[in-house]
Amino acid sequence: MAREKNADVDVPEAEDETPETTTPENSEKEPKKAKEPARGDLPDGYVTPVGLAKILGEKGLQKNREGEVLKEVKPQMVYSYIKNAPKDDPFPIENIKDSIGKDRQALQLDKALEWWNRKNERTATKKANAAAKEKAKADKASKAAAEKTEASDAEETVPAEAE
Repeated sequence: MAREKNADVDVPEAEDETPETTTPENSEKEPKKAKEPARGDLPDGYVTPVGLAKILGEKGLQKNREGEVLKEVKPQMVYSYIKNAPKDDPFPIENIKDSIGKDRQALQLDKALEWWNRKNERTATKKANAAAKEKAKADKASKAAAEKTEASDAEETVPAEAE
């Protein structure tokens, strides 16, 4: 009896399943327009932060903690310095209009390189001060140890009183 129920079901055949597509008769593809550039050219003497990173790598103006010159400076490093620049010497970034009239953040290359050199000098000064402070601390500790040793040696060499 189960077969009789299935026999009553009308199953469409594959030929009956033709998808209907509605296309207008006048639908011609429009030619693609040339995509306009998102950014224009910067004025002479200006670079982007990414461009500055490339120049710093080419000129070898960045060193790692061991003092080795980096051949590649990552753009993230430049953006980090932009964000965390000291208030008394802010990073020289400007908003300017490029060749297509869009606002962009850019740097005058000579001012950016001067700032970078000042940053390197500040870093070197901080390292030198830290090294001098550490040396003074070590000298003080060794001097205190030497005095302690002299005091203990002096106690041992005191002659005993005769009875």
